[in-house]
Amino acid sequence: MTKNLLTAVCFSLVITGILSCRKEEPIKTVEDKFLYVLTNNVDSNAVLTYSRNSLDGSLVYLSKTGTDGKGTGSPLMSQGPITISHDRKWILAVNAASNTISALKVINEGLQLTSTISSNGSKPISITCFNNLVYVLNANDNGKIAGYNLSDAGILTPIENGGTTLDTIATNPAQISFLQDGKMLAITLKSTNKIIAFKLNSDGTLGEKFSIDSNSPRPYGFAVGNQGNIYVSEAGQSAMSVYNVTLTGITSVAGPFLTNQVSACWAATTPNGKYVYILNANSNSVTGYTINSSSSFTIMQPSGITATTGIKPLDISISDDSKFAYVLNYDDQSIRVFNITSMGGLEKIEDRFNLPSGSTGIAVK
Repeated sequence: MTKNLLTAVCFSLVITGILSCRKEEPIKTVEDKFLYVLTNNVDSNAVLTYSRNSLDGSLVYLSKTGTDGKGTGSPLMSQGPITISHDRKWILAVNAASNTISALKVINEGLQLTSTISSNGSKPISITCFNNLVYVLNANDNGKIAGYNLSDAGILTPIENGGTTLDTIATNPAQISFLQDGKMLAITLKSTNKIIAFKLNSDGTLGEKFSIDSNSPRPYGFAVGNQGNIYVSEAGQSAMSVYNVTLTGITSVAGPFLTNQVSACWAATTPNGKYVYILNANSNSVTGYTINSSSSFTIMQPSGITATTGIKPLDISISDDSKFAYVLNYDDQSIRVFNITSMGGLEKIEDRFNLPSGSTGIAVK
């Protein structure tokens, strides 16, 4: 073998070895999750999908998917107009102006609409899902709820006798949510100052109804915590109260705890059970509480300002790992991203502007 040929063969073997080693090295990637916003557009409602960086919480816009329904273009004054199924495969959303709800399948870099169906009421404002069971809350007609089965193909089918009107007078409801592993539904009623709950039968229909007066006026949005606790924002006194919902009824656990701000309307709790955050709509602020026990809470800042938000915050969602909080601001059409510190404080990471006018409702995957 000539000297030149030997050199070429050796060089080729070296390069091949390097490439082989490179192929065997583990590829380090950042795990991307997602955030969803309901546009609530009057002409064509849609869900916006953002990629959410799991390391620093930052957002990148990906796509827009229509719901085949219409929004109101104005705040729904509710919590939960969009939600994610427990298996993270489906997005459920309301179309408040067309009296319908939609199911969308989570796919790569976006969503796929699979079903749009009547909400069996007027002006749907909040929706909840547990396994294949879905319930929607309609604001009009004194408040009406309706139940559905969600098939493996994403098709919504009404549950026979799976709904009811909440009262004989105007209730001005705010939110509906499953708890107790899907065995109970909780609903807040702003005008009647009540929190009600329904026990669910094995076929998904409504069973026994329970009711309790709220600790302070105008119970609004709430966050579901551990062991049946719900953390309710109460706008009338701008406070947070804790209630426990079990298969046998509702009890008041603690509160009201004042936010020392104005118009406490939305609530979120960290999945690790350490902190509760309340949005104060007319103060443009977040009030944080440390959960010491089921009945003991410490406000993080005496002023009530754990962090400032954009203008007119109207929804909040927290990542599954309890690291990041996302606040939707209505008037400046933005999402403010916060890092949740080891002591529960909120540090601003970024603002994402240019949301469509009227956007309301946010959900984090």
